[in-house]
Amino acid sequence: MNKSLLAVAVASLFSHTSFSYAQQSTASETVVVTANRFETKVSELTSPIVVVTKEDIDAIQANSLSEVLQRLPGIQIVNGGGYGKSTEIYMRGTSSKHQLILINGTRIGSATLGYADISQVPLIGVERIEYIRGPRAAVYGSDAIGGVINIITSTNSSQSKVEVGAGIGSNGYYQGNIGVSVNIGDDSWGKFAVKRQQNEGFSTLQSPYDQDDDGFFSNDVYAELGTNISSSLSASVEATYHDAESEYDSGAYAAPTYTTWENAEDSVSRSSSYSVASKVAYKSESYSSDLLLANNQDESVSVNDGDSSEYQTDRYVVNWIHRYQLTDNVAISGGYEWQQEKVSTNGDAYTIDNRSNNAFYLYSQYAINALLLEGSVRTDDSDVYGRKNTWQLGASYQFIKQLGWSINSGTAFKAPTFNDLYYPVDSYGNVGNPNLKPEESSHIESSFYGLLLDSIDWRVTAYKTKIDNLVSWEYDSATYTSSPENIDKAEIKGIEVEFAFDTGPINHSLSYDYTDAKDKESGNQLIRRAKNNVKWNASYLLNKWRFDLSTLYRGHSFNDTNNQYELDDYVLVDVAASYNLSEALVVRGRIANVFDEGYENRLDYYRTAYNTAGREFYINAAYQF
Repeated sequence: MNKSLLAVAVASLFSHTSFSYAQQSTASETVVVTANRFETKVSELTSPIVVVTKEDIDAIQANSLSEVLQRLPGIQIVNGGGYGKSTEIYMRGTSSKHQLILINGTRIGSATLGYADISQVPLIGVERIEYIRGPRAAVYGSDAIGGVINIITSTNSSQSKVEVGAGIGSNGYYQGNIGVSVNIGDDSWGKFAVKRQQNEGFSTLQSPYDQDDDGFFSNDVYAELGTNISSSLSASVEATYHDAESEYDSGAYAAPTYTTWENAEDSVSRSSSYSVASKVAYKSESYSSDLLLANNQDESVSVNDGDSSEYQTDRYVVNWIHRYQLTDNVAISGGYEWQQEKVSTNGDAYTIDNRSNNAFYLYSQYAINALLLEGSVRTDDSDVYGRKNTWQLGASYQFIKQLGWSINSGTAFKAPTFNDLYYPVDSYGNVGNPNLKPEESSHIESSFYGLLLDSIDWRVTAYKTKIDNLVSWEYDSATYTSSPENIDKAEIKGIEVEFAFDTGPINHSLSYDYTDAKDKESGNQLIRRAKNNVKWNASYLLNKWRFDLSTLYRGHSFNDTNNQYELDDYVLVDVAASYNLSEALVVRGRIANVFDEGYENRLDYYRTAYNTAGREFYINAAYQF
């Protein structure tokens, strides 16, 4: 793609004829829970946070979590061939394994791979998504290097309702869902939702792979039951279940000449997961406490030419959190967290298949007039890699209404995965290394923000992240084996520029991200991280109509560590419209990739490109009673 596309994309951002979607909450009274595990106003935080509501998700008509996240500042999404296919997320230049994904405050994902594949995280029952940038290990422990995404489903609604929805789209897509929220007496509530998605898809990879359609389906269930025992004490239990199957392309050049391509037959990836969590919460004027017990399971099965490989993670969590409002200006919170992970496989067993971690953490906040100070510390004691201590400090000052400043600094770490540590030797000579250390990071950022012309919210942030002890699989010619080693280092520098404003009835949010993510030794760009990203979302309300537009520019990146195979830049434009036929019935339509942009954002082992969707059409309807 011609480099002038960046200039075209930026220039188009100021067109007053487009529609708008405002993604970032600018209301200082918005309350979030992800930053420090307790309800906190956005105005009482020093780190940038984005809140996406259910109404936002419905308006843009997102069918997957990645379609929501790709609109947010600081995030780059790389998909491997359509709905349900493996999807990578890069947050401020850090990789998928350096992001913490939560559902209602509890981590999810595979302990063998070390991350949650967001293509398998359903949007069922979602009330809002909170996204906070920067390290949060001093609150959550391992993984929270680039940031935290918390998918929040639980709600104590005062309104009973039933909502039914259905939709169809390109490539044989269809979905149906039903959700029920009820009040049980004066003090209790319940929520139940089911959803089915399916599409015929398109070929995951380009030639020489088999050019058949690679489809996908998923079934999801969510349930919640809660009660207010008294005015200050409540209890709830919630559960989610996800079951999915996705076809993919696989093959290889056949021996002995390795010149003839052979496609593997019936290549299918199956995934299932569940999460169950119970919580008892106490809240008074100056003290609150939450006790959380959770269990979740992540299972993946890959079938290729009749052979299957299965991996399962079981995770158990106990978390007891306390918060005290000591004075009008000082608040402290802290708690204890215990976690155990167990893994299993249908192949050779891991040499060690379980581990546990005990952690204590403390958070404090001081606010007086225009000054806000916050700090947190956490100590994690693992029976595998020992003790890790992390910290975070933040400060902000509001000089005048139109100008504020904040600074944040902290440390974080990533625990080695079970594959890294204990992977049993296979036929290719891959074997784990039990002597690995955790990956470690240090981070600093500073922001200026404010209100321009009494109508334009703006924020400019500069940050720097260093990651040491990065795990890299290395080949040993003496033993003919490959094992992971702590040898790599990375340095990531970035600038984020964000605006939110109105032009008449049109609401806009605009962001520009510059991300310079490099291997410290070679100086090469880290794979699949584009230096330049521009995002513009707009929305327009007109009587019973709502129009939304999303524009994404992603600069060029490299698919390999040597920076030899370049992935071109591209621009994607989506439009959506909805119409309220009545107070109960709404119909919606969306066109994805309006200009049918052909693009590549990922290559496979043989440097064959993964296919991406062209222009697609979707319609759906929802009825509430």
